[in-house]
Amino acid sequence: MIDENNNTDNVADNNTSDNTASVENMDTADAVSFSGGNVSIDEIVIEGASFSFKCFSLKIEDMAKTFEMLGQNCTLFDPYSDVPGFFQCDCNGGLIRGSYGMMYKWEPEQWIDGISTKVMLKRIESCNFMITPLRVYVWGKSGPSKLLADALSGALGERVEKIEFDQPIMEQVRTRLGTIKAIVIENQKNNPLRRARLSGEMEEYESYGVCVAHEYEINSVAGIAETPLGAIKLTVDKKGTIRLGVKKGLVVNVDNLDWIFDYITADVAPEIRTLIGGASENPPF
Repeated sequence: MIDENNNTDNVADNNTSDNTASVENMDTADAVSFSGGNVSIDEIVIEGASFSFKCFSLKIEDMAKTFEMLGQNCTLFDPYSDVPGFFQCDCNGGLIRGSYGMMYKWEPEQWIDGISTKVMLKRIESCNFMITPLRVYVWGKSGPSKLLADALSGALGERVEKIEFDQPIMEQVRTRLGTIKAIVIENQKNNPLRRARLSGEMEEYESYGVCVAHEYEINSVAGIAETPLGAIKLTVDKKGTIRLGVKKGLVVNVDNLDWIFDYITADVAPEIRTLIGGASENPPF
């Protein structure tokens, strides 16, 4: 299992090597090797009470060839030169797992002995990704996530874009969720109530005039979904963010992510029994 902790380090930039984030030097071989030890690269251990991820469009036919192209064309993460790039990548033949890092800079203002000064600070931010034959799953910091799509496009020569959900998909998710915990809608301009956060069935609010059928957009919807991981709180945003509310320490693998994506987008919801026993040797459900 892989322990996903997106820790960040604050570094003061005083032009000395002692004040630079400690990251091992990486050569080309290191960029395509995974240092996780005796673990399964298709599993994620959720350390908190929720797990958020996004999906990017990319279809792969030959995973080994794609991994080779990535190793040859990718830019390595170099914190000393502030160069964003890939690190800790690996391939098991069925998927590619890795991380993408960048240096985030900011200048906080300080008051020292009656003098206002600024100091340049740096922080390492990173995201993790899984490249599957059908799509790319990304989780972690949003900054490097945005750069990752361009980096993959340049390295593989394929167009990689974030997958967003249109209104038919959002309506489909709403109807499939068992209990609606929250739904954020945006009415048309002629409605005096432009934006509302609701819960329960939409039909009840339509009768009160809060919204008019087929004249509103769903920005996000959250509710209880019956999945191979058990009953979880699923939140879907039209911009493409998917959040799973689960128990701490739950193990999620790529098959679970595929099932969640099909639950959201497929014309026919996938059956739960098709995935039972597929999460790990000791499944939590």
